[in-house]
Amino acid sequence: MQKFFNSIERAGNKLPHPFILFLWLCLIVAVFSWILASFGGTGVNPKTGAEVAVKSLISGEGAVFALTSIATNFINFPPLGIILVIMLAIGIADKTGLIAAFMQVSVIKAPRYLTTFMIFFVGMCSHVASDAAYIILIPLSAIIFQAMGRNPLVGAVTGYVAVGAGYDASILITPTDIILSGITTSAAHTVDAQAYISPLDNYYFIAASALLMSFVGAFIIERIVEPMVGKYTGDVELKLTEPDALEVKGLKRAGWATLIMIALVVAAVWPASSPLRNEEGGLVPSPLLNSAVALFGIYFVVIGCIFGTTTGKIKTARDAVGYMSESVKELAPTLVLFFAISQFLAWFKWTNLGEWIAIGGSHLLDSSGFGGTPLLVAFVGLAAVMNVFITSGSAQWSLMAPIFVPMLMLIGFEPALVQAAFRIADSATNIISPMSPYFAVCLAYLQRYQKDAGIGTLASMTIPVAMGFLIVWTLFLIFWMTMGWPIAPGVGLFMN
Repeated sequence: MQKFFNSIERAGNKLPHPFILFLWLCLIVAVFSWILASFGGTGVNPKTGAEVAVKSLISGEGAVFALTSIATNFINFPPLGIILVIMLAIGIADKTGLIAAFMQVSVIKAPRYLTTFMIFFVGMCSHVASDAAYIILIPLSAIIFQAMGRNPLVGAVTGYVAVGAGYDASILITPTDIILSGITTSAAHTVDAQAYISPLDNYYFIAASALLMSFVGAFIIERIVEPMVGKYTGDVELKLTEPDALEVKGLKRAGWATLIMIALVVAAVWPASSPLRNEEGGLVPSPLLNSAVALFGIYFVVIGCIFGTTTGKIKTARDAVGYMSESVKELAPTLVLFFAISQFLAWFKWTNLGEWIAIGGSHLLDSSGFGGTPLLVAFVGLAAVMNVFITSGSAQWSLMAPIFVPMLMLIGFEPALVQAAFRIADSATNIISPMSPYFAVCLAYLQRYQKDAGIGTLASMTIPVAMGFLIVWTLFLIFWMTMGWPIAPGVGLFMN
């Protein structure tokens, strides 16, 4: 087992940093566009009937485009503005300790028989705090397990897999929704220039997945992993620090604020003539759904400020602004990666390589007869394998979306459905990749309780969860497609 994971780690370490990887991909796009354009690479879009010709970046026209569009490619990158807005708001809730306190109270106050389920459910909802969820939930789960007389090693792993294996499932809108939907929108423009995939376009499926996979995760931990590991025989004991009285008071006030804000939104949208409804008086689509990012942003600013002022973390407006600045600083590595990704996607689109590959791929799939559900399942399998080596979801989706989104759109799949299938793979195999920095974080916590714990120790507990999530979640997608249910408000499974 250890040799296998070591080989994965060695192979992954040979990959360049994602930023460098996308710069290399830009060069590859330039070379291939020149070769295909030289040989007259063309195709006919079956949706529009228009002929598509590959354009060379290694030409006068291509050089002008590449040099004059660098800034606009980055500025117009779909996820950029939205992720900045959301993280400014969430930064206040995160830095004041609101999210951490909520996670602690949710798990600590859960009935004993629901503890494992609640760890999974809270882990999946904690992605509003991005990767900070790992740092909070791994030690918290270990301590809670030990306080209940259960094995703290299993507790630490439970916290780790709750966040990692369920990374793309949540009942809340998270930064992942924003980043993936922006990349999907950019890829879908290859086929339909008017296409727009919003952060809400996977909501029904992803919210239902959060509930289902919490039950699945709890079942695997309690019925497979925990009996396999056995009782803890060590003598290390870490103490649990519960939220203090001010934090509990702040949580209660944030809860009341949540109810008031929900009531205000309902009151605003209730009248048939509400400006938040569409012209026919409906809600799908509507200005209300288009305002989701703004509403979530306002919500997190309000509850973050309420919690911060109650606990004393915010004494003046300057404190709130400071927390917002801290959250943006933490986005710096993401913004640097976004710069390289935005250039790659823009070059890929301008050269028509994406559309040319999609047309050829769609014809191949049509002639092979391999389509429908089996095709989507094969796509999930491919993405799950790639996810072991490329642990950044945005980087991996930026590689796959420009090819697979247009290709599957041309044979009838909604781009939002393709994105939902990717999210299954992007989540399930996170926890078995030694390339993930949080694999090492979890291993470090295991070694606090058991000094000789190694990669094999962690792998033996995470592999059952990863395989269980991948299989059950994929079957759930198949069931969802069989039932023909929409995956989000106003978003079906197949294109008309």
